[in-house]
Amino acid sequence: MKKRILSLVLTLVLAFSLAVPAMAISPDLEAPYKAKIKSEAPKWGSCIQLVDFDLNGSPELVMGGLPGSGLFSIFEDVWSYENGVFVEKTVSEYDKLSIEGYDLYRNNSTGTYRIEGSYTLRAGMGYHSLVTAYYSMNNDKVKVTDAFVEDHAGNSVTYYVNGTKVTKSKYNSSYNARNSGWSRVWSYDSSYWMNGGRPSDAEIQKLLDDYAGSPALAVYSTHKITVDGAPVGLTAYNINGNNYFKLRDLAALLNGTQAQFQVGWNDAARTITLTTDAAYTPVGGELAKGSSLNQFGVSTDAGIYVDGAPADLAAYNINDNNYFKLRDLGKVLGFNVGWDDATHTVSIMTDQPYSE
Repeated sequence: MKKRILSLVLTLVLAFSLAVPAMAISPDLEAPYKAKIKSEAPKWGSCIQLVDFDLNGSPELVMGGLPGSGLFSIFEDVWSYENGVFVEKTVSEYDKLSIEGYDLYRNNSTGTYRIEGSYTLRAGMGYHSLVTAYYSMNNDKVKVTDAFVEDHAGNSVTYYVNGTKVTKSKYNSSYNARNSGWSRVWSYDSSYWMNGGRPSDAEIQKLLDDYAGSPALAVYSTHKITVDGAPVGLTAYNINGNNYFKLRDLAALLNGTQAQFQVGWNDAARTITLTTDAAYTPVGGELAKGSSLNQFGVSTDAGIYVDGAPADLAAYNINDNNYFKLRDLGKVLGFNVGWDDATHTVSIMTDQPYSE
Protein backbone atom coordinates (compact mmCIF):
# COMPACT_ATOMS: atom_id res chain seq x y z
CA MET A 1 0.00 0.00 0.00
CA LYS A 2 2.82 2.41 0.87
CA LYS A 3 4.43 1.79 -2.54
CA ARG A 4 1.13 2.48 -4.29
CA ILE A 5 0.66 5.72 -2.37
CA LEU A 6 4.25 6.79 -3.11
CA SER A 7 3.75 6.00 -6.80
CA LEU A 8 0.60 8.11 -6.85
CA VAL A 9 2.38 11.01 -5.15
CA LEU A 10 5.26 10.88 -7.66
CA THR A 11 2.82 10.82 -10.55
CA LEU A 12 0.99 13.85 -9.21
CA VAL A 13 4.26 15.70 -8.63
CA LEU A 14 5.26 15.15 -12.24
CA ALA A 15 1.84 16.01 -13.60
CA PHE A 16 1.68 19.28 -11.70
CA SER A 17 5.37 20.20 -11.63
CA LEU A 18 4.66 22.93 -14.17
CA ALA A 19 1.75 24.37 -12.19
CA VAL A 20 3.41 27.75 -11.82
CA PRO A 21 1.64 30.97 -12.80
CA ALA A 22 1.40 30.93 -16.61
CA MET A 23 1.86 34.08 -18.66
CA ALA A 24 0.03 35.03 -21.84
CA ILE A 25 2.00 35.95 -24.93
CA SER A 26 4.61 38.51 -23.96
CA PRO A 27 3.66 42.14 -24.73
CA ASP A 28 6.41 42.54 -27.34
CA LEU A 29 4.84 39.72 -29.38
CA GLU A 30 1.28 41.02 -29.28
CA ALA A 31 1.66 43.55 -32.11
CA PRO A 32 3.14 41.15 -34.69
CA TYR A 33 0.63 38.41 -33.84
CA LYS A 34 -2.28 40.84 -34.14
CA ALA A 35 -1.05 42.12 -37.50
CA LYS A 36 -0.54 38.61 -38.85
CA ILE A 37 -3.98 37.44 -37.75
CA LYS A 38 -5.65 40.49 -39.29
CA SER A 39 -3.89 40.02 -42.62
CA GLU A 40 -4.29 36.24 -42.92
CA ALA A 41 -7.57 35.33 -41.23
CA PRO A 42 -9.79 36.38 -44.15
CA LYS A 43 -7.75 34.18 -46.52
CA TRP A 44 -7.40 30.95 -44.58
CA GLY A 45 -10.68 30.11 -42.96
CA SER A 46 -12.62 30.32 -39.76
CA CYS A 47 -10.38 28.74 -37.11
CA ILE A 48 -7.39 30.41 -35.43
CA GLN A 49 -5.30 28.48 -32.91
CA LEU A 50 -2.13 29.04 -30.88
CA VAL A 51 -0.08 25.96 -30.00
CA ASP A 52 3.65 25.50 -29.47
CA PHE A 53 4.37 22.43 -31.61
CA ASP A 54 8.17 22.66 -31.29
CA LEU A 55 8.26 23.68 -27.60
CA ASN A 56 10.52 26.68 -28.16
CA GLY A 57 8.39 28.94 -25.97
CA SER A 58 6.78 30.82 -28.88
CA PRO A 59 3.44 29.44 -30.12
CA GLU A 60 2.74 28.61 -33.72
CA LEU A 61 -0.11 30.54 -35.33
CA VAL A 62 -2.45 28.00 -36.92
CA MET A 63 -5.32 28.79 -39.28
CA GLY A 64 -7.80 26.55 -41.01
CA GLY A 65 -11.39 25.92 -41.95
CA LEU A 66 -14.21 25.63 -39.48
CA PRO A 67 -14.66 21.92 -38.65
CA GLY A 68 -17.79 20.53 -40.20
CA SER A 69 -18.31 18.35 -43.23
CA GLY A 70 -15.73 17.18 -45.74
CA LEU A 71 -12.20 18.51 -45.32
CA PHE A 72 -13.11 21.83 -43.74
CA SER A 73 -11.02 21.08 -40.64
CA ILE A 74 -7.66 20.87 -42.47
CA PHE A 75 -4.65 23.03 -41.77
CA GLU A 76 -4.62 25.90 -44.21
CA ASP A 77 -1.41 27.39 -42.90
CA VAL A 78 0.97 27.39 -39.94
CA TRP A 79 3.40 30.16 -39.08
CA SER A 80 6.23 30.24 -36.57
CA TYR A 81 7.56 33.55 -35.23
CA GLU A 82 11.34 33.43 -35.60
CA ASN A 83 13.89 36.24 -35.25
CA GLY A 84 11.30 38.96 -35.61
CA VAL A 85 9.43 37.56 -38.62
CA PHE A 86 6.77 34.95 -39.30
CA VAL A 87 8.04 31.89 -41.17
CA GLU A 88 5.54 29.73 -43.03
CA LYS A 89 5.70 26.02 -42.23
CA THR A 90 4.94 23.10 -44.53
CA VAL A 91 1.84 20.99 -43.91
CA SER A 92 0.56 18.12 -46.01
CA GLU A 93 -2.66 18.52 -47.92
CA TYR A 94 -4.92 16.58 -45.57
CA ASP A 95 -3.45 17.21 -42.13
CA LYS A 96 -6.18 18.20 -39.72
CA LEU A 97 -6.73 20.67 -36.93
CA SER A 98 -7.49 19.27 -33.50
CA ILE A 99 -10.89 20.59 -32.55
CA GLU A 100 -10.56 19.32 -28.97
CA GLY A 101 -7.39 21.24 -28.15
CA TYR A 102 -3.90 19.80 -27.76
CA ASP A 103 -2.30 17.99 -24.81
CA LEU A 104 1.44 17.69 -24.16
CA TYR A 105 2.64 14.37 -22.70
CA ARG A 106 6.05 13.38 -21.34
CA ASN A 107 7.37 9.83 -21.20
CA ASN A 108 8.26 9.10 -17.57
CA SER A 109 11.18 6.83 -18.49
CA THR A 110 12.81 8.54 -21.46
CA GLY A 111 11.79 12.19 -21.16
CA THR A 112 10.54 12.25 -24.77
CA TYR A 113 7.34 14.13 -25.51
CA ARG A 114 4.35 14.04 -27.82
CA ILE A 115 1.43 16.34 -28.49
CA GLU A 116 -1.99 14.74 -28.83
CA GLY A 117 -5.21 16.08 -30.27
CA SER A 118 -8.38 14.83 -31.95
CA TYR A 119 -10.70 15.69 -34.77
CA THR A 120 -13.79 14.45 -36.60
CA LEU A 121 -13.67 13.90 -40.36
CA ARG A 122 -17.02 13.78 -42.11
CA ALA A 123 -17.32 12.22 -45.56
CA GLY A 124 -21.04 12.40 -46.30
CA MET A 125 -24.33 11.37 -44.75
CA GLY A 126 -23.72 8.60 -42.21
CA TYR A 127 -19.98 8.49 -42.85
CA HIS A 128 -17.46 9.98 -40.47
CA SER A 129 -14.19 9.18 -38.69
CA LEU A 130 -13.21 9.91 -35.09
CA VAL A 131 -9.46 10.40 -34.95
CA THR A 132 -6.93 10.74 -32.15
CA ALA A 133 -3.74 12.13 -33.67
CA TYR A 134 -0.20 13.00 -32.63
CA TYR A 135 1.20 16.36 -33.75
CA SER A 136 4.83 17.41 -34.13
CA MET A 137 6.94 20.00 -35.92
CA ASN A 138 10.44 19.23 -37.15
CA ASN A 139 12.40 21.98 -38.89
CA ASP A 140 9.90 23.50 -41.33
CA LYS A 141 7.28 20.75 -41.47
CA VAL A 142 4.23 20.05 -39.33
CA LYS A 143 3.41 16.35 -39.16
CA VAL A 144 0.14 14.74 -38.08
CA THR A 145 0.07 11.00 -37.33
CA ASP A 146 -3.37 9.41 -37.08
CA ALA A 147 -2.78 7.03 -34.17
CA PHE A 148 -6.35 5.87 -33.45
CA VAL A 149 -9.19 5.93 -35.99
CA GLU A 150 -12.83 4.87 -35.75
CA ASP A 151 -14.40 4.77 -39.23
CA HIS A 152 -18.20 4.98 -39.02
CA ALA A 153 -20.28 3.95 -42.03
CA GLY A 154 -23.91 3.86 -40.96
CA ASN A 155 -24.09 1.24 -38.18
CA SER A 156 -20.74 -0.29 -39.10
CA VAL A 157 -17.51 0.76 -37.35
CA THR A 158 -13.99 -0.17 -38.44
CA TYR A 159 -11.07 0.38 -36.06
CA TYR A 160 -7.42 1.21 -36.81
CA VAL A 161 -4.37 1.59 -34.57
CA ASN A 162 -1.37 3.26 -36.21
CA GLY A 163 -2.77 2.40 -39.64
CA THR A 164 -3.46 -1.26 -38.88
CA LYS A 165 -7.01 -2.59 -38.85
CA VAL A 166 -7.86 -4.17 -35.48
CA THR A 167 -10.80 -5.54 -33.56
CA LYS A 168 -12.90 -3.30 -31.34
CA SER A 169 -11.49 -5.04 -28.25
CA LYS A 170 -7.89 -4.52 -29.42
CA TYR A 171 -8.67 -0.91 -30.28
CA ASN A 172 -10.16 -0.18 -26.86
CA SER A 173 -7.31 -1.84 -24.96
CA SER A 174 -4.68 -0.01 -27.04
CA TYR A 175 -6.48 3.30 -26.70
CA ASN A 176 -6.86 2.98 -22.94
CA ALA A 177 -3.20 1.99 -22.59
CA ARG A 178 -1.82 4.74 -24.85
CA ASN A 179 -0.86 6.93 -21.90
CA SER A 180 0.62 4.19 -19.75
CA GLY A 181 4.05 5.44 -18.73
CA TRP A 182 3.25 8.97 -19.89
CA SER A 183 2.13 12.02 -17.89
CA ARG A 184 0.14 14.93 -19.24
CA VAL A 185 1.95 18.11 -18.31
CA TRP A 186 0.28 20.83 -20.37
CA SER A 187 -2.85 21.66 -22.34
CA TYR A 188 -3.17 24.10 -25.23
CA ASP A 189 -6.69 25.33 -25.70
CA SER A 190 -6.36 28.85 -27.06
CA SER A 191 -8.51 29.06 -30.18
CA TYR A 192 -11.06 31.30 -31.84
CA TRP A 193 -13.86 30.16 -34.12
CA MET A 194 -15.15 32.75 -36.58
CA ASN A 195 -18.65 32.65 -37.98
CA GLY A 196 -17.51 34.30 -41.15
CA GLY A 197 -16.05 37.75 -41.54
CA ARG A 198 -12.97 39.06 -39.77
CA PRO A 199 -12.04 38.79 -36.08
CA SER A 200 -12.41 42.06 -34.22
CA ASP A 201 -9.59 43.66 -32.23
CA ALA A 202 -11.31 42.51 -29.02
CA GLU A 203 -11.58 38.93 -30.28
CA ILE A 204 -7.92 38.84 -31.28
CA GLN A 205 -6.91 40.30 -27.93
CA LYS A 206 -8.93 37.66 -26.09
CA LEU A 207 -7.26 34.92 -28.13
CA LEU A 208 -3.82 36.22 -27.11
CA ASP A 209 -4.83 36.77 -23.48
CA ASP A 210 -6.26 33.25 -23.18
CA TYR A 211 -3.06 31.63 -24.38
CA ALA A 212 -1.14 30.26 -21.38
CA GLY A 213 2.61 30.61 -21.94
CA SER A 214 3.77 27.17 -22.96
CA PRO A 215 6.69 25.16 -21.60
CA ALA A 216 9.97 24.99 -23.47
CA LEU A 217 11.86 21.76 -24.09
CA ALA A 218 14.91 21.64 -21.81
CA VAL A 219 17.41 19.16 -23.25
CA TYR A 220 19.83 17.67 -20.73
CA SER A 221 23.26 19.05 -21.54
CA THR A 222 26.19 16.66 -21.97
CA HIS A 223 28.71 19.44 -22.47
CA LYS A 224 31.85 19.50 -20.36
CA ILE A 225 32.10 22.45 -17.98
CA THR A 226 35.17 24.09 -16.46
CA VAL A 227 35.57 26.91 -13.96
CA ASP A 228 38.92 28.71 -14.15
CA GLY A 229 40.29 25.72 -16.04
CA ALA A 230 39.16 23.03 -13.58
CA PRO A 231 36.44 20.53 -14.62
CA VAL A 232 33.25 20.63 -12.56
CA GLY A 233 30.09 18.56 -12.34
CA LEU A 234 27.10 20.78 -12.94
CA THR A 235 23.60 19.99 -14.19
CA ALA A 236 22.67 22.15 -17.16
CA TYR A 237 19.96 22.17 -19.82
CA ASN A 238 19.96 23.48 -23.35
CA ILE A 239 16.92 25.53 -24.33
CA ASN A 240 16.73 26.89 -27.86
CA GLY A 241 20.49 26.58 -28.32
CA ASN A 242 21.50 28.24 -25.03
CA ASN A 243 22.84 26.68 -21.83
CA TYR A 244 20.85 27.28 -18.65
CA PHE A 245 22.32 26.61 -15.18
CA LYS A 246 20.57 26.36 -11.85
CA LEU A 247 21.12 29.72 -10.17
CA ARG A 248 22.06 28.42 -6.72
CA ASP A 249 24.35 25.77 -8.21
CA LEU A 250 26.33 28.47 -9.97
CA ALA A 251 26.38 30.68 -6.88
CA ALA A 252 27.78 27.82 -4.81
CA LEU A 253 30.32 26.98 -7.49
CA LEU A 254 31.61 30.55 -7.81
CA ASN A 255 31.67 31.24 -4.07
CA GLY A 256 35.08 32.55 -3.03
CA THR A 257 36.04 33.64 -6.55
CA GLN A 258 36.15 37.14 -8.01
CA ALA A 259 32.69 36.49 -9.47
CA GLN A 260 30.96 35.35 -6.27
CA PHE A 261 27.41 36.55 -5.68
CA GLN A 262 24.63 36.20 -3.12
CA VAL A 263 21.13 34.97 -3.97
CA GLY A 264 18.04 36.19 -2.16
CA TRP A 265 14.33 35.41 -2.49
CA ASN A 266 11.38 37.54 -1.37
CA ASP A 267 8.37 35.24 -1.29
CA ALA A 268 5.81 38.00 -0.70
CA ALA A 269 7.05 40.10 -3.60
CA ARG A 270 8.11 37.10 -5.69
CA THR A 271 11.49 38.61 -6.48
CA ILE A 272 14.96 37.13 -6.91
CA THR A 273 17.83 39.34 -5.79
CA LEU A 274 21.45 38.92 -6.85
CA THR A 275 24.18 40.80 -4.99
CA THR A 276 27.57 40.91 -6.66
CA ASP A 277 30.88 40.57 -4.78
CA ALA A 278 29.11 38.97 -1.82
CA ALA A 279 29.63 35.52 -0.33
CA TYR A 280 26.90 33.03 -1.10
CA THR A 281 24.87 31.51 1.75
CA PRO A 282 23.90 27.88 0.94
CA VAL A 283 20.33 26.74 1.56
CA GLY A 284 20.92 23.02 0.90
CA GLY A 285 20.69 20.95 -2.22
CA GLU A 286 23.28 22.91 -4.19
CA LEU A 287 25.21 20.95 -6.85
CA ALA A 288 23.06 17.84 -6.41
CA LYS A 289 23.08 15.81 -9.60
CA GLY A 290 19.89 16.27 -11.57
CA SER A 291 18.05 13.88 -13.82
CA SER A 292 19.74 13.15 -17.13
CA LEU A 293 16.36 13.13 -18.89
CA ASN A 294 14.96 15.99 -20.88
CA GLN A 295 12.64 18.23 -18.91
CA PHE A 296 10.24 21.11 -19.51
CA GLY A 297 10.85 24.69 -18.47
CA VAL A 298 8.33 27.44 -17.86
CA SER A 299 9.42 31.07 -18.08
CA THR A 300 10.15 32.34 -14.58
CA ASP A 301 7.51 34.84 -13.52
CA ALA A 302 9.52 36.31 -10.62
CA GLY A 303 11.05 39.76 -10.78
CA ILE A 304 14.86 39.76 -10.92
CA TYR A 305 17.11 42.41 -9.37
CA VAL A 306 20.89 42.75 -9.54
CA ASP A 307 22.39 45.02 -6.87
CA GLY A 308 18.97 46.60 -6.38
CA ALA A 309 18.30 47.36 -10.04
CA PRO A 310 15.75 45.43 -12.14
CA ALA A 311 17.37 43.09 -14.66
CA ASP A 312 15.95 41.53 -17.79
CA LEU A 313 17.39 38.01 -17.63
CA ALA A 314 16.15 34.91 -19.42
CA ALA A 315 15.16 32.31 -16.83
CA TYR A 316 13.10 29.12 -16.69
CA ASN A 317 11.57 27.19 -13.83
CA ILE A 318 12.57 23.53 -14.21
CA ASN A 319 11.37 21.13 -11.51
CA ASP A 320 10.80 24.03 -9.09
CA ASN A 321 14.30 25.48 -9.57
CA ASN A 322 15.25 28.61 -11.48
CA TYR A 323 17.68 28.11 -14.35
CA PHE A 324 19.34 31.13 -15.93
CA LYS A 325 21.03 31.59 -19.28
CA LEU A 326 24.75 31.38 -18.52
CA ARG A 327 25.80 34.25 -20.78
CA ASP A 328 23.18 36.55 -19.25
CA LEU A 329 24.62 35.85 -15.80
CA GLY A 330 28.16 36.36 -17.04
CA LYS A 331 27.21 39.77 -18.40
CA VAL A 332 25.56 41.09 -15.22
CA LEU A 333 27.84 39.37 -12.70
CA GLY A 334 31.12 40.06 -14.44
CA PHE A 335 32.60 36.71 -15.49
CA ASN A 336 33.54 35.48 -18.95
CA VAL A 337 31.97 32.54 -20.76
CA GLY A 338 33.74 30.58 -23.46
CA TRP A 339 32.98 27.69 -25.76
CA ASP A 340 35.37 25.15 -27.29
CA ASP A 341 33.58 23.49 -30.17
CA ALA A 342 36.27 20.84 -30.65
CA THR A 343 35.93 19.49 -27.11
CA HIS A 344 32.32 20.60 -26.49
CA THR A 345 33.40 22.45 -23.38
CA VAL A 346 31.73 25.43 -21.72
CA SER A 347 34.30 27.46 -19.80
CA ILE A 348 33.69 29.99 -17.02
CA MET A 349 36.55 32.40 -16.24
CA THR A 350 35.87 34.29 -13.04
CA ASP A 351 38.98 36.50 -13.33
CA GLN A 352 38.09 37.77 -16.79
CA PRO A 353 35.39 40.33 -17.66
CA TYR A 354 32.49 39.28 -19.82
CA SER A 355 32.92 39.58 -23.59
CA GLU A 356 30.70 38.59 -26.49
